[in-house]
Amino acid sequence: MKNTIKYITIILFAAALSSCEKAIDLKLKDTTPQYVVEGVLTDEAGGCKVLLSQTKNFTDNNDFNGIAGATITIADDNNNVYPLTATSTGVYQNTTLKGSVGHTYSLNVSVNGKTFTSSCIMHPAVPLDSIYLVKDQLNNNKDGTPRKYVTVQYHDPASTKNYYRFVQYVNNRKEESILLDDDEFTNGQEVNTRLNFNNDNDNPARDIRPGNQVTIEMMSIDQAVYKYFYSLTNSANGDGNNAAPANPLTNIKGGSLGYFSVHTVVRKTLTAP
Repeated sequence: MKNTIKYITIILFAAALSSCEKAIDLKLKDTTPQYVVEGVLTDEAGGCKVLLSQTKNFTDNNDFNGIAGATITIADDNNNVYPLTATSTGVYQNTTLKGSVGHTYSLNVSVNGKTFTSSCIMHPAVPLDSIYLVKDQLNNNKDGTPRKYVTVQYHDPASTKNYYRFVQYVNNRKEESILLDDDEFTNGQEVNTRLNFNNDNDNPARDIRPGNQVTIEMMSIDQAVYKYFYSLTNSANGDGNNAAPANPLTNIKGGSLGYFSVHTVVRKTLTAP
């Protein structure tokens, strides 16, 4: 969540088919900025953070557009309220607050006369039994070496519907691809899921190479958070019925974009052979 997601609405203009090529100048209109709330509360100390920013226009740079001066709190279902303190522009934290399994937490963000709220329950952690590397049989890295992916192995609980998010780090560098799974077809089973990240820019730092340290974080997330990240993966290319990009589904009320996720975290690390 280091980098704030940049939400863009693009107006696509249709061009008539022609036998000759023609340069088209797309005149994209500036849009009214929207607030973006990205909130996380985990079961670990230091895992409570909210990023507050605003969207930018298509032609602007992608720097974090943090918003200062907000009042942000998280309340538990026992009516305890915990304030978050600004640690830098647009970044708000409570370094001691930890979530507890089975409890529901409510986020409240007040800024410039607007209020945004959300609530989320912390689901039990699912143990990450092991992680191991597999070679892609069809694709290589840009330099011709075998492309490798991590496979995660865990046993999905049969008694509940489960949603998972995985975050991959290679030598402490966070992989930018969104890695998700659910138990629609694997409820109660032993699961082996390959984490297929898309290194479309052929960045060598993203490849898994011998000697690299690879860490996987496994998060048991709420259904609404799963839907947010799932829709985020499709938003840039349309939803299948509409070719135009769309904003991802949010669990924030009040008119902002973004999400509030309360989840557990388990980790495993390996050194690539």
